[in-house]
Amino acid sequence: MKVKNIHLYMLLVYGMLGAYMVGPAMSYFLGIQRIDNLLTILFILCTVLAVLLENKRFPSGIAVLLAGLAVMAGWSALHLVISPITGSQFVDLMFFLSLPCFFYLLYQIVAHSPNPLGFIQRLILFFAAFICIPPFFEIGAGIQFVTAIEELALEAGAVKGLFFNPNNLATTAVCLTPAVLVFFTQLGRNRKEVLVGWGLFALLGLVIFASVSRTAIACYFLVALLTLLYRKNGLATVFSIVLLYLLVAMIPQYAVQDFLLSLNSNEFLERFSTRIYLFLYDFGSDNSVSSRQEIYNHFWNNIPALFTGYGPKNFGEFFGGHIGSSLGFENPHSFVIELYLGFGIVSLLGFLLYVAGYTTLFAAAGGISGKVRMFALTGMAVFLIGGFIPSSILRLPFIWLPCFLLAVYFFGRRPSENVYSAETYNKRY
Repeated sequence: MKVKNIHLYMLLVYGMLGAYMVGPAMSYFLGIQRIDNLLTILFILCTVLAVLLENKRFPSGIAVLLAGLAVMAGWSALHLVISPITGSQFVDLMFFLSLPCFFYLLYQIVAHSPNPLGFIQRLILFFAAFICIPPFFEIGAGIQFVTAIEELALEAGAVKGLFFNPNNLATTAVCLTPAVLVFFTQLGRNRKEVLVGWGLFALLGLVIFASVSRTAIACYFLVALLTLLYRKNGLATVFSIVLLYLLVAMIPQYAVQDFLLSLNSNEFLERFSTRIYLFLYDFGSDNSVSSRQEIYNHFWNNIPALFTGYGPKNFGEFFGGHIGSSLGFENPHSFVIELYLGFGIVSLLGFLLYVAGYTTLFAAAGGISGKVRMFALTGMAVFLIGGFIPSSILRLPFIWLPCFLLAVYFFGRRPSENVYSAETYNKRY
């Protein structure tokens, strides 16, 4: 591969990721069409051209993952010809079709770059800047970056940065955390890179807490807990956590309730305390939870036999008359349900192939440390759980990138080129 090809692929990846991040805000402030809509089509066409021109041979693990993604996304493209779709649904499909394109380009860059770790670290920092900086600027300046319904507006205490929904922000942030820990804290080549990783992990945690997405907060705690348990003093950490839990459990319930209800000095604290209070003490009154339960219960009790599915965000025929809110007609709040109802069994099998291939590769891989393996597998677990946080992830293709980066780095090159063995890792740290 020519060096200029790698630079072109880098430009495509950086450009498309940046467009996804700023597209909605530019549309909101400037009143123009979203630039990411058109650029996604160009991105797909450029990737197809690259596929035609480049070598078609891949390492076996990469081939399995790419095949799963291609089947999953490619099968959905049938709805371009078999279903009457709106302009919005067309864009949804284009965003979905960009997934195997991202994976392919990242593989080509990492497989042929003289400094793949450096490229990945820079890409993560670029990505994280769009996640972490806007929310705090939003709070400090009181400026809303994108339009939103009343309950998700800045005035209601909802922190969402460049995203339409705080859940989308939280999902993106929490999916990135395992990759940050691997590529900075575990594979960092010097103390500066390691410290940058820990700082970035903490900053993403602040964003997740500010979003008040309870599932994302739980996932972040899980990742942080695993980080503590895998330290050399893991046993002492376990005892400390158990002791802390017992101390917290001794606090009277009324004291916790009164404290949460007292946090009404501003809209942001009030939103945080209200959502935590509902989660802990009045779960059944949470409209978000009850709507999800309706959707999930109806689906699992009435799973239809679908070959091509109903099409993107076109689930009124299935949910109509069975759930109380029409929101589920387009946004079922579960990627697995959305994938199967939208595109049928073939796309679902492609997704399962990708997940199974990724999990098997890392579980069986030799020559990588136990910590790296744990964080990589945790990354997939967080991604799968994260699929239940936002209303839809069809327009969030970037939340797939952390696992893509982990896969192409460890299995797209020869082990001696990119993987620290457990022995090497222990010597360095």
